[in-house]
Amino acid sequence: MNRLFIIGRLLFASAMIAFGVIHLVTGNFPTSLLPIAADFPVRFTLVLLMGLILIVSGLCIGLSWKADKAALSLGALFLLCAFYPHLVKLVSNWFAGGTWTVFGELLALSAASFYIAGQLESPVDTVFENRFNVAKWSKWLFTVSLVIFGILHFQYGAFVATLIPAWIPARLFWAYFVGIAFIATAVSLISNKKTVLSSGLLGVMFLLWVVLLHVPRALTKMQSEPEWTSLSTALAMSGIAFFMAGAERQKTGLGRSATLPGRVIVDQ
Repeated sequence: MNRLFIIGRLLFASAMIAFGVIHLVTGNFPTSLLPIAADFPVRFTLVLLMGLILIVSGLCIGLSWKADKAALSLGALFLLCAFYPHLVKLVSNWFAGGTWTVFGELLALSAASFYIAGQLESPVDTVFENRFNVAKWSKWLFTVSLVIFGILHFQYGAFVATLIPAWIPARLFWAYFVGIAFIATAVSLISNKKTVLSSGLLGVMFLLWVVLLHVPRALTKMQSEPEWTSLSTALAMSGIAFFMAGAERQKTGLGRSATLPGRVIVDQ
């Protein structure tokens, strides 16, 4: 197993654990990712349950213990959250940039989870007919989220620039540059051209955001749940990008690898 697999899996797993801790510490759903109404039935119980699911799933993925089932469960959970309430909101207002952002994030997290599940060996078949197909269509789903992010960076470039630290010059340029990077990565993945390079650079970009943007903001606003949620999201995106780069490297370099428990399998 190459190092990109390990790095990507551990980063993604850490992000899932962080999401779970946020649920348990705040006793609430993340306000941006899951704006569930306060009067929703058994809301607090669902908060605790989701927090525990995220933590246990993150541990399973990180420790490579029943990781495929944990990732598959996360994929279904994130996809459900993307549909409700965010897709429901978009149906009534297609021009809500904030809703599109969160919808894209949940779509990416769902695709990432399914992709990991599709790449991990399972002693028994999942509900899907072929786990290799899971990895293939989840990569397409991931590219959809990247296109959404890219369009949003162009449409709301001036706002995105305000989120970039003031000490970084030409902030508007970087806002648009990142939008181009998102779309270029999507094109690379969908066309299967330079996929190792594009996904690897995407992982580096998100990891730089974690270090340069999200960690400083979270440390200066320790009580701000949205800052910690944004940090965890960027960490998860970095993780799946590195994991995908590792899978693509395995595919282009070695073809189908040996099927070892908790290890990656790549269909050629």
